[in-house]
Amino acid sequence: MATMVANKQAPAAAKGPGAMTGARYIESLRDGREVWIDGERVADVTTHPAFKDMINALAGVYDLQVNKYRDEMTFVDPESGVRTSLSWMLPLNVEDLRKKRRNSELWSEMTWGQLGRSPDILAPYIISALHLKDQFSAIKHPRCDFGENLENYYKHCMRNDLFLTHALGDPQVDRSEQTQNEQRPVPEDEMIALHVVEETQDGVIVTGGKQLSTAAPHSNECYVALSATFAHRNDPRCVIAFSIPTGTPGLKVLAREPVSRWVGSWGHPLQMWDEQDAMLFFDHVLVPWDRVFMLYDPSPMIKMLGAAGGSVNFNFLGWANLCRAYFRMRLMTCVATMVAEAIGVVQFREVAAKLGEMVTYCEVWRHAMEGVEHQSGPAPSGQWTLGPGRGLHIWFAQTSSRMTELLREICGSGIIMQPSERDLANPQVRKYLDRYMRGKGVDVEYKSRLFRLAHDLAASSFGMRQDIYEYWHGGDPNRNRINLMKSYDQSAMRRQIEDLISRPLAHGELR
Repeated sequence: MATMVANKQAPAAAKGPGAMTGARYIESLRDGREVWIDGERVADVTTHPAFKDMINALAGVYDLQVNKYRDEMTFVDPESGVRTSLSWMLPLNVEDLRKKRRNSELWSEMTWGQLGRSPDILAPYIISALHLKDQFSAIKHPRCDFGENLENYYKHCMRNDLFLTHALGDPQVDRSEQTQNEQRPVPEDEMIALHVVEETQDGVIVTGGKQLSTAAPHSNECYVALSATFAHRNDPRCVIAFSIPTGTPGLKVLAREPVSRWVGSWGHPLQMWDEQDAMLFFDHVLVPWDRVFMLYDPSPMIKMLGAAGGSVNFNFLGWANLCRAYFRMRLMTCVATMVAEAIGVVQFREVAAKLGEMVTYCEVWRHAMEGVEHQSGPAPSGQWTLGPGRGLHIWFAQTSSRMTELLREICGSGIIMQPSERDLANPQVRKYLDRYMRGKGVDVEYKSRLFRLAHDLAASSFGMRQDIYEYWHGGDPNRNRINLMKSYDQSAMRRQIEDLISRPLAHGELR
């Protein structure tokens, strides 16, 4: 299927502007979207204090994508001739996978590994669905072909280099009343899960809530589907997947309060990457038929998510999350090492052992990345996919919190008491800072800025949000462990054990 996508001739009208630029990205967000924060509707997200630093920082990355890193972050779509982001490239061989890895590494480096919903991370969700195009097409509806819709939408996103977010989960209201298996259907006036209200000639009307849509206030489109937790439904009205522009009438975006107090300041450099999390409220929103990918029958989505517990051999989500996690682990490890050096404890046995634990996690992740690349291969669709990596995301959910804990322990109480930039600039205070708050071989400026970077990562409200986000990033870790357990092949070991215990265990027989 991927080969077919690459070889078909597209009409000129299907061509788009290609790789996103900073100016085009900022202008694309001025689309009348309904975003709310702290009780007020936002007139323009590109100028609002809660969003503008994040948006401007992303715009800077987009400009680097088309200038400094043009050869490493873009490719020419062979069908349309449009040069666009490598995030959207369908990999057809191992060399394509290596190109996509470098693209993801650059996204992680330029955003300091802080964005769980960067443009590079959401593109693979559409690519992963496109792999199952024929199975989506097999679910018939007189109004449209779901598989064809997916392919056309992929081309639209790729040629315009759109920034997508997604929304998968139901609102956290009363989950004993959710529309899951073996539960009673919920009456229309009580239903809070997103659901189909009616079908019309133009599309389906949907109402309900979705969480948690990170980056919704500053993304171009929202891809709405089911998660592995919410894939099984007893009410077909809740079975739908689609994507619509963020500015679609009736779509209301409620952003949380910012977790960055010192946005964009030198003293807290990471906090400009405060990607907003949001609730989405759909108030009788029209989803056009050509934007609907699944309706009433979840079977293709269940297979895509591995929610049935079967063996999953394809990894189309690719490099984006792997590269980001690797950068984040190396960043935390290096900050912890520099802190230990700055206060003269790096040689202490207890501290060195903690640093060694952090390095171990980095090395295990690096080995794992090499492993999934080594196991890459072609899928029946023609796409080239990384090897299976379901266990990696589960492992990172628990390891990330441990690394945050280790960084806090190595910093000690210094992580919560450091002078600000204004303190450093005040001569009446500075003489005391120089004497009492310097480090080992480093002045107070170096030490305080380093510790405040550690505070950003592990102790601030921004850091705590990041820690919580990493835990839930891939969905419920317990559910993921159960699904992994169900798909894990133990047949060879089982046969060996069954052979061993099929007869009396004589002394010395175990071998």
